Amino acid sequence: MTIKARIDESFTALNRQRFSDAEAAFRAILQETWLSTFNYQNVTMGLARSLNAQSREKQEKARFLLEKLRQKGSVNKFGASTIHNLDLTLSRCEQGLGQHLKAEARLLALRNKKHDADEETLCEPTGNFEIDIAAARHWQIMSKYKLTETLLLKMKAALDGSSHSFTFSSDVNKLHKYLHIVNLALARNWQLTGKHKACERLLLNMSSKKPDGSEESLCKPCKDHEINLALVRHWQAMGKYKLAERLLLNMGGEHPEDSKETPRKARKHHDINLALMRLWHVMEKHEQAERLLLNLSGKNPDGSEESLCTPCKDHEINLTLARHWQATGKYKLAERLLLNMSKKYLGTSMESHFKSSAHYVTRLALTRLWQEIGEYEQSERLLLKMAGKHPGDDEYSLCKPSGHYDIDLALVRCWEMVGNHKLAEGLLLNMIDKHPDASEEVLCKPSGYHDADLALARQWQRAGQYEQAEKLLRHCNELYHSNECELALLVILARQAEFMEIIAGYPENANTLLATSIHYFIVACQQITNGGPEPGHDNLNKALKSVETVIEIYSPNAGALSQKAHCLRMMGASEKEWKYWFDKSGHHDSSRAQKSKTDYWRSIEASALQKVRSSMGQT
Repeated sequence: MTIKARIDESFTALNRQRFSDAEAAFRAILQETWLSTFNYQNVTMGLARSLNAQSREKQEKARFLLEKLRQKGSVNKFGASTIHNLDLTLSRCEQGLGQHLKAEARLLALRNKKHDADEETLCEPTGNFEIDIAAARHWQIMSKYKLTETLLLKMKAALDGSSHSFTFSSDVNKLHKYLHIVNLALARNWQLTGKHKACERLLLNMSSKKPDGSEESLCKPCKDHEINLALVRHWQAMGKYKLAERLLLNMGGEHPEDSKETPRKARKHHDINLALMRLWHVMEKHEQAERLLLNLSGKNPDGSEESLCTPCKDHEINLTLARHWQATGKYKLAERLLLNMSKKYLGTSMESHFKSSAHYVTRLALTRLWQEIGEYEQSERLLLKMAGKHPGDDEYSLCKPSGHYDIDLALVRCWEMVGNHKLAEGLLLNMIDKHPDASEEVLCKPSGYHDADLALARQWQRAGQYEQAEKLLRHCNELYHSNECELALLVILARQAEFMEIIAGYPENANTLLATSIHYFIVACQQITNGGPEPGHDNLNKALKSVETVIEIYSPNAGALSQKAHCLRMMGASEKEWKYWFDKSGHHDSSRAQKSKTDYWRSIEASALQKVRSSMGQT
């Protein structure tokens, strides 16, 4: 077989996602005594792509390979490599490793843009579709939604404007493919930024459906699998569960009536199965979701614990099953499955858990589970091990970033939960390359790392540095335009007496209503603390009414469901009633259990709750 044929065969394996086969094939080719420069570069990038798709350790190897290849070539005046596709491939490795600023800088150089250029310049398409869409997707990952939207809209306009100039069918097909990719990315961006009407209009238009069509026509799958799944995700986010479920069942060739009686059978498409499982989980159809997952992993629901916790060959299904068990309180099963996935077993010494070379995602899932069940020391020790640190290290070493963004951020959250706020803030500041003694202007400038900036604002709130936190959040809101930033800013403003005047300047949405509910709740708690339960009654009713509007009109997000539980508990509702809404919140977002409970209003709530319970004769 010729070198060309072997290279083509290797890329075929890569494109079919047979990553380990592709890796072996590329490595074998690189052992050849002679390869042309072009073939050597092409095969090296193929090997890097196959490594990047496998594990974190292999992502590091991929990055090293590409950096080494890059040193052998030249760069243009913007600092981008002149070797075709090298920097694009390298940016994807950096993205996978959480090195978002490096990846962003590389993509800007590829697009011949300077990092300090204005928004209009940054968002001007280059004409190279692969690089432009990579930049848009990366900004979306970084939560720079406004930049993402502007670039995608300009790309869409350019593609629409060039449609008349194509005469060959191959060109037209490519144009339609590019428009399809841009439209899906745009719909996803609108969904993430709460522009649900625009998102739904676009997806229905792409699937040739009318917004006022019958349920039967809306839930009939179109020919494009990606569009169908995007519409399912949108309806699920909007709380339109009946439409989402019916479309998924139709995609799987099953009628809605059948789902009530027959056992779950594995469907043809893996992604349909997982989407249906996630939907059922949110709909609290936990038994159906579990039966489908067990069926997908070839297990019997009545099997022994040992057989249930034996991993199947599909890593994603194993991880999804572990998360499902965790969310439904089956912690022992979840832990045992995750440990088995890590090649470790219950009953062995704790030290063995921390020596595992298991899949990176599995170990992070294990740390989150341990945090939820209160095993903070085990969680911290495993995170430190993953970061290359030891519990006995000095403060300087503990607060030094490992270079793995997800691990460092997980460690910050773990320290927040156990009250090690000094270490959490120290690591955060080092992650974003800031010094605690820097000026307020420097400290309050967003770093480009969305989650790290929000975590830092949370730390400052906990420490009572409200003005500093507010200033950082205002800047973050201007840069990222994310729902999380807007809500965090509104919540910190909710503590102010003049909040209702401030909120009047915002258009009504789920975030403003939720923040309004929190404001009334805080005022009510202060009134209860100062004068007993009765004075806060009116404001509690206002708080409840506001959050119920969010749940009824907007998507029933986890924060709103949790807020309703807080209101009901303060109003003296039964434990069964308010606990139901806390549980419902957890089902919508299982990560809430790992989030720090250090909001400034919680101490106010605790004092008021004590008074309410005392007045009711409770302890």
